[in-house]
Amino acid sequence: MRLRKFRARAYRCIHDSGEIRVGDLAAFVGRNESGKTTILQALTLLNKDQTISELDLCDEMSEDLKQEVRLAEGEFELNQNEIGLIKETFPSIPEIKKIKIFRTNKNPIPEYDFGDVEISEAENSGLNSWENFREKFLSFLDTIPNHVQIKLDTGFFQGQAPETEEMFRNEMAEFGNNLQVLAADEPQVIEEWNKISEANDSNFQSLLVGTTEKMALENFIDTNLHPRFVYFSDYKKIIGNVNLNEYRKERSSSPSIEFSEDEFDKADTVDNLFYLAELDVDVLEEAKNSPSQLIKLLNTCSKRLTDKLNPAWKGDPIHVELRLNPNNVMSVVISDVHKDGTVTNTGLLNRRAEGFKWTFSFIVNFAAETQRAELKEAILLLDEPARNLHPTQQRGISDLLKSLAGSNQVLYATHSPYMIFDYAPGNLLVVELDKKKHLSRIYYDYWNADDLTLTPILYGLSRGLVESILDRQIGYNSRPVIVVETISDTMYLNAFDKFLQDPNISMNPLNIVAAYNKNSVLPLSIFYRNHGYNTFVLLDNTEESKEISAQLIANEFSKTQTIFFEEKTKALQSIEDYMITEDYLYAVNQTYAIKLRKEGYVNLTEQDIVSRNKRGIIESLHSIWKEHREDGWEEFDSEEVARYICEKIAIEEADFLSDKTKDKFRSLYRLIAERIRQQQNLMANQNSDKKKMSV
Repeated sequence: MRLRKFRARAYRCIHDSGEIRVGDLAAFVGRNESGKTTILQALTLLNKDQTISELDLCDEMSEDLKQEVRLAEGEFELNQNEIGLIKETFPSIPEIKKIKIFRTNKNPIPEYDFGDVEISEAENSGLNSWENFREKFLSFLDTIPNHVQIKLDTGFFQGQAPETEEMFRNEMAEFGNNLQVLAADEPQVIEEWNKISEANDSNFQSLLVGTTEKMALENFIDTNLHPRFVYFSDYKKIIGNVNLNEYRKERSSSPSIEFSEDEFDKADTVDNLFYLAELDVDVLEEAKNSPSQLIKLLNTCSKRLTDKLNPAWKGDPIHVELRLNPNNVMSVVISDVHKDGTVTNTGLLNRRAEGFKWTFSFIVNFAAETQRAELKEAILLLDEPARNLHPTQQRGISDLLKSLAGSNQVLYATHSPYMIFDYAPGNLLVVELDKKKHLSRIYYDYWNADDLTLTPILYGLSRGLVESILDRQIGYNSRPVIVVETISDTMYLNAFDKFLQDPNISMNPLNIVAAYNKNSVLPLSIFYRNHGYNTFVLLDNTEESKEISAQLIANEFSKTQTIFFEEKTKALQSIEDYMITEDYLYAVNQTYAIKLRKEGYVNLTEQDIVSRNKRGIIESLHSIWKEHREDGWEEFDSEEVARYICEKIAIEEADFLSDKTKDKFRSLYRLIAERIRQQQNLMANQNSDKKKMSV
């Protein structure tokens, strides 16, 4: 089950987040105390066992809270296995693909909303439920003679549903054995019990809880499918030497007290280390009596640690060794294992660099907590992972998060540019605090964020440039840079690249850099070119853009490096013209139909565009909006439409984009690829001529 939308209200500094879409790996970016942590913690309210304090409720909404308010609400998408499981258990209920789960200020437990799916709330004796099974049993009990009945223990069947199948089977077997003995002279009773027993012998998993279909479904989801949010915030550091005497003493009293800094931060961290190693301290104590047994135990535990940690470790593998020293001190010893098999740099963990220790500790704690909870299809909430790490180590942690997002959903808060790697709507969300009202808001259009919030995002956008520098040894033309005029161009190029899923035309190796405005295209392009990058410029077919092209040529850019939007040699005014009119208008109408409903907006048609006789769809739409300026339409915002389209692509709801539009965008990627190839050939010929002249 994956979270696709959520909304938080009346929780701490969140008045109303509005409906927020999230992907499988979503980053919440914002300044300190903007509300990032609050967003993550609000989502934990959807856990079954989560409690909420009155102090967590938003003071500014005191009047609203007198009524029932949905503090947290999530819309979840079910996978095919989950859909099939519900259908198998409830064949009469229409197929359920989405479920809303919410928590209110009046109800201590989460509730379910199945949308338009009709589910009966009438009493149903035909349900294969524990309640109905219990009623059948009690009816059977009435048929047993009193002299037998009074000797039978029937408490199990009169209580709550058993928690496990084993408990159910054991109780059924025990009751049946006792009945066979006590009612040996009552063959009819035995025969009737055998019917009940055989009918339910292997049927525990299908026993529902609830006397109505709706109640049974809710309880079934609660028991079998309810999503789990797991929140991580305190990334405790492992120092390297564990005093086992102090550890055992601490664990026998209060687990919350911290150890001294020269040993380790928290007992919990040692618990996690030993959990991964499958090391029982009591077993270790017994093994001390036999040196060979002790060595075998420590070697086995060390191998387990190494095997479990290396999959998440970036760079050369490491070997982890647990050593028991005099005075009952356990040391964590780390070695580097190189590709050629050599082992170097063997030494205590506490002698490694701070970044290494933090990374090691993070992986230990995270791996242990996730494995202990047997997390799969969980929603992991991480508050500032990889903080205070070197950028290269942060990139390693970001790769770990990407791998976790395969079997889980990962939502995390950060303000590090190195922890931002997906700029699609739903995967990058901005959190800002209104200082006057002290209320947080969340939104997608990060380019409109305030300067301090935008700073790490901009650095993240330039990450491609940094990686290009690091990868220069690969070759001059390894990572071409494409400078575009608008953020919309960047959004469309990245979104459609993923949307088309065509490795033959993918732009994935390219760095797309959006200029701040048309005036910054020229200096930005020159900057990249002068710093050794194979730079291309993608331009609209406007007079301003043609002037930029002329300036680029004057600054020694080749004609192949300037790319105008075109299809089959036909000039296109903007990137939006790669979409057929009908497809783009669908997005326009969806974006503005509600926004301008009071201003008399009606859905635009292809004829409305054709009648304008303009060069491109954007120019036509600007013309329409200009005519309605007095009606309150203001200016047409193509970026807002771009956000709508890219968001739909990100959440895989872009069926309105036709095959014709896809083919037109494919032609754009082919055009760019062809220009890159032409430039490579041109540069190769120039280098060849230089060599001939030098000879």
